[in-house]
Amino acid sequence: MTPTTAFTRRMLGVLALSALAAPALAQDWTPTQPITILVGFAPGGSADQIARQLSFAAKGIIPVPVLVVNKVGAAGAIAAQATAEAKPDGYTLFVGGGSETTSVGHFKTLAYDPRKSFTPVIKVSRAPSILAVKADSKFTDMKALLAEAKLAPEKVSYGSTGEGGIFHATGLVWEKQSGVKLLHVPYKGAADSMNALLGGQVDTAFGAYEEMKPMIDAGRVRPLALFSRSRLPALANVPTMMELGVPVALDNMKGLMAPAGLPPHIQRYLHDAFRKAMQTTEWKDYVAKSGLTQDYAEGVAFQKEVVEAYELIGKAIAK
Repeated sequence: MTPTTAFTRRMLGVLALSALAAPALAQDWTPTQPITILVGFAPGGSADQIARQLSFAAKGIIPVPVLVVNKVGAAGAIAAQATAEAKPDGYTLFVGGGSETTSVGHFKTLAYDPRKSFTPVIKVSRAPSILAVKADSKFTDMKALLAEAKLAPEKVSYGSTGEGGIFHATGLVWEKQSGVKLLHVPYKGAADSMNALLGGQVDTAFGAYEEMKPMIDAGRVRPLALFSRSRLPALANVPTMMELGVPVALDNMKGLMAPAGLPPHIQRYLHDAFRKAMQTTEWKDYVAKSGLTQDYAEGVAFQKEVVEAYELIGKAIAK
């Protein structure tokens, strides 16, 4: 073999390897413009807190700004629809996994399919639903509240984060399982429903622990029960409805979702970036201070949980 022939073969080998590597390199993706996370609820609630803390924690990991935009209304469905209609290019996400993808579709016709219109990127938390009253409420415990509710239909009111939302669905299941009729008062988000509770406009209100924690710590509100399968370590003395003999357990998931059709390599980039954000000191400090029930899952597993929750709620509230 002549030197020229050997050199030619080596070059052909290099070119062949380059050709094999080219598709992988073509699949690399780095954002070149700001990424927007849409939140379907008012500022201050669990979804809003999660989006803003992820945005903060992602600085230095994602090379472009991560913006948070509140598109409030319809128990999160407005933000969800805007995401479903967006281009699947990695630049539009929303905080999903809750009302807009598990319960709203059972109450109204949606322009999107909660099970098919999104690409779940990463699951962040699973929050037990808590029912609370003002600290000076006459309801000393859940048994006292149920006794009052049984005296007359809609005698006891509860605030939620919107018509058809996860808390509204929980309330309906609660009514069915306990044989009472409550007065549902919907609000645009947890901050609004908590303010209504503190202002005496409703007897009780649903919320996540991280939404209620400051008011619980300040002695302004008092949790009565958790609508979950197990107690929350931070509220070890608060019973679950299951323990009280009322089988209602509907947790509220939160995570990031993109439009359907998001290319796998972009989904992987976003997953890995926000997973790293969840391992930063900034994020861990937020989890510790807020009491967020962190519950990580990657996209496929998150999608499976969303579909299961959607079908479970549908069966539970079927007329």
